[in-house]
Amino acid sequence: MLLVKQLVRVVPCLSSGVAIARGGLQISTGPYTAKLGSTTHRLIRRLSNSYSSNTMDTETYAFGPYKIDPKEVFYSTHLSYAMVNLRPLLPGHVLVCPRREVKRFVDLTADETSDLWLTAQEVGSQLESYHKASSLTFAIQDGPQAGQTVPHVHIHIVPRKGGDFEKNDEIYDAIDMKEKELQQKLDLDKERKDRSMEEMAEEAQEYRKLLS
Repeated sequence: MLLVKQLVRVVPCLSSGVAIARGGLQISTGPYTAKLGSTTHRLIRRLSNSYSSNTMDTETYAFGPYKIDPKEVFYSTHLSYAMVNLRPLLPGHVLVCPRREVKRFVDLTADETSDLWLTAQEVGSQLESYHKASSLTFAIQDGPQAGQTVPHVHIHIVPRKGGDFEKNDEIYDAIDMKEKELQQKLDLDKERKDRSMEEMAEEAQEYRKLLS
């Protein structure tokens, strides 16, 4: 861990000493070289690219036509952000979105696509552990015929546990159904109540600590 901390301090100062190598991130610092595994690579990326809580509180976030209160956001980079859900299907159900308003997945740039999925990977990993889950569902509804209700690309991340749905794959059926069919099958409008801003802000604050 000491080595990691030392390397994290070094990384921002490097101009040409960083290269991606097979098996992880390779950092050359003068007469010696340190090779890091993929987990440490993700750690360095998160620490160097993610915004602090204070910065997130001063940023502007949009989700399609809707303005998102920064208190709902718990993780952010210059290209992506993660927010808590107004009506979560299960505990830990969150959304990861590109900062730029983009309606369709195919219209994301290469950098946006990469950052979006790296953010989803990091957020999912931490929330799975936090909620003592054993699996994760990642899902995108890409376009209105796919069930998208807000015209802004977003990834649903849902920590999963055994027995959370009567039939495990029902969650995929739910994602693919139209809203009316979804309501008839799972009765989500009755079961998923809107939460207060205080509840969402409290959850987001917990996740900020987790990902800081």
